[in-house]
Amino acid sequence: MPRVLNLSVNTMLRNHNSDSVRRLIHRFKVLMKVLFRYIAFPLRLVHHLWRTLLRLYYDSRSIASRRRFQRIHTDGHPERVAGSRQPTMILPLSNPQPQVSPSPGPASCSSRSLLPVQAPSSSSSCALQLSPAAPVIPQIRSSTTFEPFVPSDVMRYDKTPSINPDNNKYEFIPPQTIEFSDPHQRDGGDWCACIHPEGALYFHNPKRGIYTDSNLQNEDRRCKMDSCVHEVLALTPPELQLCCDKIELVVQLAWNQKSKVRICRYYFIDHDKHLLFWLHELPTVKLFCGVQGVEKLSHIKYAVEHQYWQHCEMYPNANLPCARLLKELKEVVVHASAETVTTDVSLSPFDGDELSKILDLIDQLGENVGGTYSICVIARFMRYFVRAKFFNFCGLPAARLDADQTVYRKKKRSKLILVLSWTFNVAMFGAPQSHMEELRRVWVDRSINSPRWKNFNSKLSTEWSSITIYSTVMIAVDVSFLAVPSVSNQNSGSVPIISIYLSIFCIVGSLVVSLFLTRQNRLYGQESADTAVDFLTKMTGSAFGTKAVATVHGLPYAMLLWGMLYFMLAFSYQVFTSTPTLTLATTGSACGLVALFTLWLIYAARDFHISTRFLEWLRASICKARDPNTA
Repeated sequence: MPRVLNLSVNTMLRNHNSDSVRRLIHRFKVLMKVLFRYIAFPLRLVHHLWRTLLRLYYDSRSIASRRRFQRIHTDGHPERVAGSRQPTMILPLSNPQPQVSPSPGPASCSSRSLLPVQAPSSSSSCALQLSPAAPVIPQIRSSTTFEPFVPSDVMRYDKTPSINPDNNKYEFIPPQTIEFSDPHQRDGGDWCACIHPEGALYFHNPKRGIYTDSNLQNEDRRCKMDSCVHEVLALTPPELQLCCDKIELVVQLAWNQKSKVRICRYYFIDHDKHLLFWLHELPTVKLFCGVQGVEKLSHIKYAVEHQYWQHCEMYPNANLPCARLLKELKEVVVHASAETVTTDVSLSPFDGDELSKILDLIDQLGENVGGTYSICVIARFMRYFVRAKFFNFCGLPAARLDADQTVYRKKKRSKLILVLSWTFNVAMFGAPQSHMEELRRVWVDRSINSPRWKNFNSKLSTEWSSITIYSTVMIAVDVSFLAVPSVSNQNSGSVPIISIYLSIFCIVGSLVVSLFLTRQNRLYGQESADTAVDFLTKMTGSAFGTKAVATVHGLPYAMLLWGMLYFMLAFSYQVFTSTPTLTLATTGSACGLVALFTLWLIYAARDFHISTRFLEWLRASICKARDPNTA
């Protein structure tokens, strides 16, 4: 009998163990399925996203390679500018007879048919019109790729370092050395090495009016440059050929390592009209500097003129009419100074002090102005004023006339975002709303007014520095309150202790955020307007837009107030729960008066008045009830 019981017990144990193993295996399978389901989906999503990005990248490269050799259309219809919604600047053609330029020298391999054009008169508009009928002549494909570019893309300030500090060729200067020019500078042919007032080296061909930043210190590169110049001029209509002091050319050589193709980047300069022009389509992404809604050629003119003045600054031409340009600049600066003095919403890119300094510089130049240094000074200031015209849609019906004015239609925000923004604003005692109003005066239509940006950052630094001082004082007050015997002897779960802990957390958070924002403001607040635009574009890229930046800027103030409220809660609880009746009545009446005056001040200083709106609505309703005939 005992043996039978032992056998039954062993059988039950084996069955129990097998059931537990099966349950364990089943749970393990379920766990693996769940893990596979929740891990495989993100992996498949990343895989598809990566394949899509690669496909888009190769498609964009194929489109760019197809567009690189597109010819100028001659059907007479206005074309669309790449990357925008407006037609490109086109050239007017009048002669119906086609002309083919000769192909001299080594550049004959890229001979192409030329479109007949007529040089525009001085009274014609800046937009040049294409001939509606121009025969197409078969062309021979050149080994050089032509890419139009703008002066802001000249690789002058982004060059890689190339000087080896270990190379000291001249340990001693030879005796009787009176010539300090390098041999390659004396044997440059038609190319002359020039030194910019800033110190940059560039080369100039004064006979034909050609500039380049490419290093032409050896004969091989000069031959390649001459070949590219010949090819570019072979594509140029006769009426737009180079003419010193009127039409000039800038060429820059590059080499595509992947396709092993020589790239010739170029643009033409028309000094009479203060404009640039190209023989191929020019993408407008960099030309417009992020400005959206550009639809008129008269508006694009200011963007092109801005690039023209940057060219004059980079390649100063001493033959330009400096006296006339200086007089024009002085009139612009005087008007901007008067506008800055008489209004707070001036569109000037400089503040009053800076404009006064510019006027002093203009007076020092005087009427005997001339030379490359004077041209650089004039061109630099004119560039800023012309760019401001482009940003403010100058000459259009919807032009921006005040620094606070927006020119774009408002987009409808999601109700959820509006509710969340209102909730944050209430919870942070209206700090985001006040910062939002200040930010809207600086960050208008995704562009920055430089003088306001400087004042805005100085105000922020002052505010955060004062909050840092208040937070330090409040931390000392909270710690001192915890050291009071009547408070320290209480239970750790009492109301005063918990409130003081919360107060310390809020004030420490306010102190940390203030220090972080002050450091960030020192890094980005004193930068140029272009750097500030990039910084604010990154900060406002979320769905909340500028409200996110305003909320972050209001965090130190809001957390400091919450810390003060928690301290007042702990102090009030300690006072009103452990004092006699006489003290309670005295302190209670004083506390009531302070709270009354504080709430009255908050009520009077608020932006939205419910009672005023209600009274206006009530009066309008009574007027309608008395006179039913009113609309």
